[in-house]
Amino acid sequence: MLKQCHYSILTDMVKFLVMDVDGTLTDGKVYMGNDGEMMKAFDIKDGYALHTLLNKHSIIPIIITARKSQMVDLRCKELGITEIHQGVMNKLDCLYDILKRYSSIEQQYDLSNVAYIGDDLLDLQCMNPVKEAGGIVGCPSNAAKEVIAISDFVAPHNGGEGAVRDFVEALITTEAFYYDEEKVVSRLNQAIAYIDNLGNENVGNYIVSEDFFYNIIEYVPKVNSEVMYESHRKYIDIQRIIEGGEQLLVTDIANLTPCSKYDKDADVLNYLDNGNRSGLLLREGSCIVLFPKDGHKAVRYGTNSNKVKKIVGKLLIN
Repeated sequence: MLKQCHYSILTDMVKFLVMDVDGTLTDGKVYMGNDGEMMKAFDIKDGYALHTLLNKHSIIPIIITARKSQMVDLRCKELGITEIHQGVMNKLDCLYDILKRYSSIEQQYDLSNVAYIGDDLLDLQCMNPVKEAGGIVGCPSNAAKEVIAISDFVAPHNGGEGAVRDFVEALITTEAFYYDEEKVVSRLNQAIAYIDNLGNENVGNYIVSEDFFYNIIEYVPKVNSEVMYESHRKYIDIQRIIEGGEQLLVTDIANLTPCSKYDKDADVLNYLDNGNRSGLLLREGSCIVLFPKDGHKAVRYGTNSNKVKKIVGKLLIN
């Protein structure tokens, strides 16, 4: 069963919602008459999300579909969607062209600014690169199993029955993404146990498995004004102090303002400090788990300028 996850998507980062039509905005059925395609079934709830909710958050809706249909043009006109691309087999090239067209010298857009929802194998040509770039991918509950396997978000509804509305609401609210709670908790407990059993190893990077690695680092904590908040999107952080101590400031990223683009390679996004925080004093043996919604920064506490040695475990969230 899919459960809600502490996974917040900043609408400051998502600027484009890209959608397939058949099986995503519709139920996937095509009703044919003697003269060809007769009708498609769209859901009113999806329409409200595309016309009203996206507009409130300045997210641009984009249709990219392999089929051609006059009904899609009519529905998009009704909803005020102007980016309609039909008869497109190479969806990724089309998406790159759109991002290039919206980019300027002052503002460059890439796949990390995209949320994509689709239901079938053809959508994977966009979904895989978007996910790898740090964007968000989702699908209806009845999508192809290969699509479900890579999706950050699996809607509780089928295509054409409100799945797009589910996805949009997830994009604009905090703690909105879903995971298999039993599997994630089990893996997390195993990772914590692994880190707890580590000794005083040398500074360095250690790979345990495909979805779990850890770094041992050593440094003198900086004062608060010299450190920015950060969060991660792909990994859960497990931090354990080996030697020394520091103060960890933590707040929900919904309270923070991003001050950088998401770095997909480093899996980090930085934020301005708005003073909304909770402080935790971490000493030798202290261990804390940080989810993608947890903006955090480690700083010096008081006048203590001693060196800190700690383990930072990284567990892939999906």
